[in-house]
Amino acid sequence: MFMWFVHKQVILTKDNLIKRNWNGSTRCSFCDRDESIKHLFLDCPLAKILWQSVHIAFNITPPNNINTLFGTWLDGVELQTARHIRVGVCALLWAI
Repeated sequence: MFMWFVHKQVILTKDNLIKRNWNGSTRCSFCDRDESIKHLFLDCPLAKILWQSVHIAFNITPPNNINTLFGTWLDGVELQTARHIRVGVCALLWAI
């Protein structure tokens, strides 16, 4: 369910909360930049460290946008390995 929300880009990141008249800060808790789904899961320095770990462990280039994460990102990776990577990525995104 969580990954479906990420895919639909409806996770309650601070940019989405602002659209719902939330009055809090728009800044990321990890790096103090404006928080969005793309920022939180791909561009934040914390996310970049996690993606670098994925790159080192599996020798695959991290996705560059949310759509790629759910599309072509693992093209060319053996099916069983890709399934395991996806499960791990789900856990990493949830942990963030």
